[in-house]
Amino acid sequence: KDGYLIRPIAVDCRTDITTQLLSDEGYAVQIKNEEGDEEEVIYNQKDFEKTFFSDLTNAKFANTFLENALRDTISGEIGKTIIFCVSRKHATKMETILNEYAMSMFPGKYQSDFAMQITSDIPGAQGYTTNFSNNNLNGFTNFLKGYKSSKTRVCITVGMMTTGYDCKDILNICMLRPIFSPTDFVQIRGRGTRTFTFTYIKREDGQEVTERKEKEGFKLFDFFANCEYFEEKYPYDAVIKLPPQKGKGTTPPPPPPPSGSTVISIPDPLKTMVVFKPNGEEWRIDKELYSNKFET
Repeated sequence: KDGYLIRPIAVDCRTDITTQLLSDEGYAVQIKNEEGDEEEVIYNQKDFEKTFFSDLTNAKFANTFLENALRDTISGEIGKTIIFCVSRKHATKMETILNEYAMSMFPGKYQSDFAMQITSDIPGAQGYTTNFSNNNLNGFTNFLKGYKSSKTRVCITVGMMTTGYDCKDILNICMLRPIFSPTDFVQIRGRGTRTFTFTYIKREDGQEVTERKEKEGFKLFDFFANCEYFEEKYPYDAVIKLPPQKGKGTTPPPPPPPSGSTVISIPDPLKTMVVFKPNGEEWRIDKELYSNKFET
């Protein structure tokens, strides 16, 4: 309210498949078991890109983002973006898909450097995040000569750029994974909340002229109903149990082995895309997390 941060424009996007993954019933798939018999397996949002895979769904994520992303207010290109994926393998897929789309949509502007994966397994990843913030990742934009903005427009990560990363001119955040921690959600959303003045110094009639435009908002693309979850479903009043101290309690059982994976290749059109509105003036997660209600 005081103008120190930028409010998000949250966009809830769901495909046919993710709508079912997010439902109570889940997404049902008929598969053959080891005996060769047909059996039904139910998947939900937690399974996406872990045991349930759909490249056409990932392609729809990319297409929806590119068609609706906020543009740089001066150059008109896709605004700088951070995309949060399920895993490193998922990030690799999205990098390939986005670069293919960009080369088709913007001929001659990019050479597979529109989007870049930045995860902890990538050599020099920390330096890439700095270059992205300083607007020289893979060089400067060629949309507008002399305009200082990064040529690479999209950084794709998992958790590396979630906290402690300040890139003020971010215009789009994409959540391509379900989030269940309110702290993680607030931190991811927070990457876009910085204020910023876009500046372009150009020459007109032999004189330098400075064009300035203020950042007025950023888009938060939510492909797994995270905004709805933290507004309507997250149990903020639940008592958090402390973990047992060392030497006390019992050792938790090991996790069950992963079940078989399912890969599908069916068209997955966008089913709904709406601007998310909180139930009140402020988002519930902000009121709940910052109400200073601590008990010992």
